[in-house]
Amino acid sequence: MVRQPALPLWRRVVFVDWHDVLSRSPYWASVVTEARHPLHRPLRVALGRLYGNPELMAGWTTGRLRTEDVVAALGVEPVGRYDADWLCRRVEADCRLMRVNVELLRVLQVVRERAFVVVATDNVPPFARTFRHAAGARRLVPAPVDDTLASWAPLCDDLICSSDVGIRKEADPVAFFGPYLAACGLRFEDALLIDDRSANCSAFRAAGGSALRWTMHTDPLELLTTAVENWLPLAPSEPPEPEPAEVEPHPAEPHPVG
Repeated sequence: MVRQPALPLWRRVVFVDWHDVLSRSPYWASVVTEARHPLHRPLRVALGRLYGNPELMAGWTTGRLRTEDVVAALGVEPVGRYDADWLCRRVEADCRLMRVNVELLRVLQVVRERAFVVVATDNVPPFARTFRHAAGARRLVPAPVDDTLASWAPLCDDLICSSDVGIRKEADPVAFFGPYLAACGLRFEDALLIDDRSANCSAFRAAGGSALRWTMHTDPLELLTTAVENWLPLAPSEPPEPEPAEVEPHPAEPHPVG
């Protein structure tokens, strides 16, 4: 679902990928990063199999498979109260605590003075629910209090998630991004995608947009900042004249989500 944009209605939108751009936190982080947890080792092994199973990951990230189905497929033996139901609840709770790239988000807050900033991710239903719940919560303090998703989600304009739209970015960028662009009265020519995957960037450019390949903890933030500033119009009233922004590609690294 696309949120009604708040005024002013910008003529630009920056779509930002989640994994390896805004965050590097894994699913079930409280388990897989805590060596003393009873499920630490078996869950790490099971997630390795999950990330190596494109069909299973595609089913989860497009909403065709429920989290319960995926947890059952993981085959992690329960230890006491840490059973399949607990894993289903825990993945959603841990999404709230995913650590974010605060430096990049601060740059994007400046960008929001001239463009929409929308998280665009190939991701799973628990992530989408958690992000939207956090984004819809009214903030009681004037600024984020920590470096978690729950704290920063309200400072993004919207979310497009593959598990909501039923397709991933590379497979059909028009189906993925098109509804949001149409709701805002924008075109692909008005949009920039920041993503760590070359395939996603190429597909977005083929649809008419601009794309910047950028990876967290690998590429300098200054490179991204300069590229975005060069892409943005000098004033909101000027007609769009986008130039595709590119970064020299890095060797592809497999990861669970986009």
